[in-house]
Amino acid sequence: MRVVVDLTRCQGYGQCVFAAPDVFAMPGQEALLYDPDPSDEQREHVLRAQAACPVQAIHVDRLAGHVPGPRPYPYPAPDSDPDRGDGFRRSGRVVIVGASLAGVRAAAVLRRDGFAGSLTLIGDEPHEPYDRPPLSKQVLTGRMPLEHTTLPRLMDLDAEWLLGQRATGLDVAGKRVRLADGREVEFDRLLIATGSRARPWPNEAEAALDGVCVLRTIEDATLLRRRLASGNGRVLVIGAGFTGSEVASVCRELGRPVTVVDRGPAPLAGALGKVLGGIAAQIQREHGVDLHCDTTVIGLDGDAEGGCAPRACPTAPPWRWRRRWSASARSATSTGWRARGWPPESGAWAATRAAASSTSTGW
Repeated sequence: MRVVVDLTRCQGYGQCVFAAPDVFAMPGQEALLYDPDPSDEQREHVLRAQAACPVQAIHVDRLAGHVPGPRPYPYPAPDSDPDRGDGFRRSGRVVIVGASLAGVRAAAVLRRDGFAGSLTLIGDEPHEPYDRPPLSKQVLTGRMPLEHTTLPRLMDLDAEWLLGQRATGLDVAGKRVRLADGREVEFDRLLIATGSRARPWPNEAEAALDGVCVLRTIEDATLLRRRLASGNGRVLVIGAGFTGSEVASVCRELGRPVTVVDRGPAPLAGALGKVLGGIAAQIQREHGVDLHCDTTVIGLDGDAEGGCAPRACPTAPPWRWRRRWSASARSATSTGWRARGWPPESGAWAATRAAASSTSTGW
């Protein structure tokens, strides 16, 4: 069975935790955690939890091809625009670059709204599409196996899946997407849903130090989980956004000492503002997080014994850690492969969301 919780509606009442404690959890003051792929033995408990949810945020067996919303709306009659009308709906070619949640949902909505043409999804990761938020929470703690993060991918989408294929360029005039293996995929309409990527540490030599990690993919989560489980040293998290704060919470749950450094005035200040960020800072410190705001790490130093130390601004304390690092810094929009100067009338939709940091827009 599949369980999906709309966390934008969840108010944290916790009724589901009482009804299905093996599926839902709400440790301390944290947000709801849940297993999206529980065993069928839990079905009765999950259905009780669904019925008990005051805001009806729990959805059971909602698959990728079954997207809620109005039924297909009337399409305009064919006109001078070849991308409109029943002709395009029946035989058009839509290519989606990005085979994660946004791309899968977009494909499902296209089919829901009556698009019967060719549909191709291109993803640079070789895995089945998967849900990323659990990677910094349940996966790191060991509560959820990686295979439970897989998103439903129904055959009724009737799509061609090109997984493990990186898009390297866009031929605007010819309406083709170039792939890393040299192939070209033609389109009538293109949806760019590549999302963001983990921004690597800017100094390649420092980024190669043992224990310096980023967190974005399944491979990243696997490596970080292994390192967290293999020692008891202090972890440094660079960046106090959602991912950094979640990693810090996991470290404390696992009993690991953790220091969080952020150049902003408070954790999550960019997303929630300074007032709520101040509350988040208080909660983190109450749970043992060594939090340093208004602080910028300008470099990482290694030593012969495998230790690492950050070089911070002059007002920062003289830190020293060994081995275990999580550099879950900011992300950047993953759109650097696109052609320069492509116009909106080229048939391309952009569904990328700008990150808080500078974006990669080498078009």
